[in-house]
Amino acid sequence: MLLDFDINKTIAAMAFLVQKGNGEADMFLSLKTLYLADKEALVNWGKTITGDSFASLPKGPVLSKVYNLFKGEAGGADQELWDACFSERVNNAIHLLKDVDIGVLSERERDVLESSRATINEMAPWDVADWLHKTCPEWQDPHGHSIPIDPSVILRNSGKSEDEIRLIESSNDSIRFARTVLGFHR
Repeated sequence: MLLDFDINKTIAAMAFLVQKGNGEADMFLSLKTLYLADKEALVNWGKTITGDSFASLPKGPVLSKVYNLFKGEAGGADQELWDACFSERVNNAIHLLKDVDIGVLSERERDVLESSRATINEMAPWDVADWLHKTCPEWQDPHGHSIPIDPSVILRNSGKSEDEIRLIESSNDSIRFARTVLGFHR
């Protein structure tokens, strides 16, 4: 299943986390928070907030492009937009460089981001990876590398039927096609 990455919503989601974090956000905790939020959105609504792809890394699941944006390795226009909004990492934390309109996020998206943030923040940072390993059955040990996580595996693990998964996949295909036709892809 392919999702449709949306840099504007990704930036808004990250800005939301920075604002909730008193002006800064830790890379590791933010990656885990965004992963949980996108996973919950996929299961509950059939689409994610960011449209990013999921991946297993040694310290738990992440969103692939967001991880590369944090590292400055995404390249292209998406990296330029990200870099215009967020500082370089200092002690693995970033800050906003300018105001970001989080109004592109719906109320339910902000709610799921806040819920995911609260879940991650309840734990000591050094416990987060182990907790994700135990609570995310879609995660596989990549043995020092990265393994893609198929969104249909997440849906299947959450109890969705094959018919429901096909419907969600078809809906995401339609969104991706519409965005292409309307010129939202570079």
